[in-house]
Amino acid sequence: MVALLGDEMATFGPQFGDDDKGRLEVEPHGPGRVDVFFTPSEARLRAAGRFGDPTARVLLLRFDAKKESTTLFPVNTMPTSGSFLGPKHDPIISIELVEANGLASIVDDFDDSEHFVLPTTIDDVEMYLNECMPSGFTKDPNFGLGLDRTLTFIIQALAQIDDIEHLRLTDEKTLEVSRSEDGKTYEMGFQLFDELRRGAGRFDDKARMSSRKKKKQLAYSNLLHRLDKDTFPLKLFEREPDEIAETIGRTIVDAKLSENDRAAVVGLAKVAVRSSLNTQRGAIIKLHDEIELASIDELIAHVEAKLAVKTSEPQWQKLFEANPFILDMAFNVPVLMLQGQAHVGGKKLTGAGEKITDFLFANQLTDNLAILEIKTPGMPLLSSKEYRSGVYGPSPDLVSAVTQVLNQMNHLQSDIFRLKALNPEHRMESFGIRGVLVAGVIPESARKRSFELYRSALAGISIITFDELLAKLRSLRALLASDLSA
Repeated sequence: MVALLGDEMATFGPQFGDDDKGRLEVEPHGPGRVDVFFTPSEARLRAAGRFGDPTARVLLLRFDAKKESTTLFPVNTMPTSGSFLGPKHDPIISIELVEANGLASIVDDFDDSEHFVLPTTIDDVEMYLNECMPSGFTKDPNFGLGLDRTLTFIIQALAQIDDIEHLRLTDEKTLEVSRSEDGKTYEMGFQLFDELRRGAGRFDDKARMSSRKKKKQLAYSNLLHRLDKDTFPLKLFEREPDEIAETIGRTIVDAKLSENDRAAVVGLAKVAVRSSLNTQRGAIIKLHDEIELASIDELIAHVEAKLAVKTSEPQWQKLFEANPFILDMAFNVPVLMLQGQAHVGGKKLTGAGEKITDFLFANQLTDNLAILEIKTPGMPLLSSKEYRSGVYGPSPDLVSAVTQVLNQMNHLQSDIFRLKALNPEHRMESFGIRGVLVAGVIPESARKRSFELYRSALAGISIITFDELLAKLRSLRALLASDLSA
C-alpha cells in the first residue's frame, strides 16, 4: 500500500511544499509485524542526486505486536546533507518503544488462533504518529521521525558510550537504566525519558525568559536611561528566585570556570555572606574551612617547592611576609607582626636606620617584643666533625646567627624608649625580649641529640628549623581536614 503524505499529516517546524512530500509504504511481514518504508519526494531526490536510486526507499517504522514494540529508524531527510537518508541520530540507528498493551493481540475463542491489532494502512500509521507517539518525538515522516531537536542532548550523551547503536524506551523501568547483554542497546524507562524531556523544556523556557529580561534591560539602559537619567534611573537586573541555583546546578567543575566566572562566584559569596548567616550558617562555616584548607594546601606546596631548590633569604622573607601566620607558629603565644625589615638607631621602624631584624613581633596580650631572624634551609646547624664520640658542636654559621640575634635583642632593649616615642602607633614593651631563629633542617638521627641539647640550653632564644615549620603546617592542615569531614 502506497500513499502520498498530504496536508492532513500533522507537521512540526518548517512545512514542506505540496510538491515536496515523501510517500509511505506499508508492508506486512507475517503475523503481528508490519514495516513502514519512506521514500523522499522527487524534488529532494533530485537535489541529492539520487533520483531513480532504488536504495532511496528506507525503513522508517516497524510495528511488532508479539514484542509489543514500535521501532523507529530515524532518517536524515535533508538532501543537502552528506548523510542524506542515513541515520538521523548517528550513531543511534533505532529507537524502540516497548509498552505493555501498546499493540493488542486477540485470541479467537473458536480455534485459539491469535490475531493482532496494529497499523496496517497509511491512515492507521498517520493516526498512530499523531495520537499514539509519546511527547518528545518528531511525528512527521518528512522530517525523518526520531527525537525532537530539543532532546538531541540525549543522543549526544549516548554517543559517548562505545558500541551503542540502539535506544529502547520501556514501561518496565522507572528511573533506572541499563545496557543490553550484547552491549549495543541502551535501555531507559518512559518515566526517566519524560523527566529529561520536561527538564529540558523548563531550561528552554527559563532561557527564553532570561533572554527577554536581558533585552528589556539593554533597551532601557541604552534608549531610556541615556535620554533622561532622572526620569529613567538605572535599574539593577532583577533575578527570579532560585535562578542562580538552577544556573549553577548541584555541581561545579572548577576546570571549566573562567577567571571572570571565579571573580563572579567570589564576589557573590562576599556580598551574600552576612545576609545568609541566619539560614546558611553551617554551609558558610564549611566554606570558611574550605578556604582555609585550600590556602594551607597552596602554602604547603610553596614551602615544599622552595625546600627542594636553593632559595635565598630574601625569597624566604618574601614568602613569610605574604603568609605571616607561618611565623606565628614559631611562637607559643599569640603574636602580631609589627614590621618586616625593622630598623632602630633613633629612627622609625620603617626608616633607613640600622637593620635590627627580619621581623619584629609583639605579644598580642602583653605587648612584649620578639624578634625573628631568617636564614636558609641549607645552613649547617652542627659541625661536620665530632667534638667527642657522638657529640657535635654547633656550626660556625649557627653560632654566628645566634650571636646576631642576641645582638639584635640587646640593641632593641637599649633603644626601646626612643622607639616607643617615635612609633606611638605601635604598643611595645620590653619585659623580656624573645628571639627566634629560623634556620637549617633537623640533622640526621646521629646528630639530633647534639642539636637538641644545644638549642635547649639557649636562654631567651628559640631555634626552629624549616622542616619543623613545614611539619607544623601539615599538622594544621590535618586538623582542618578532620574538622571539615566531621
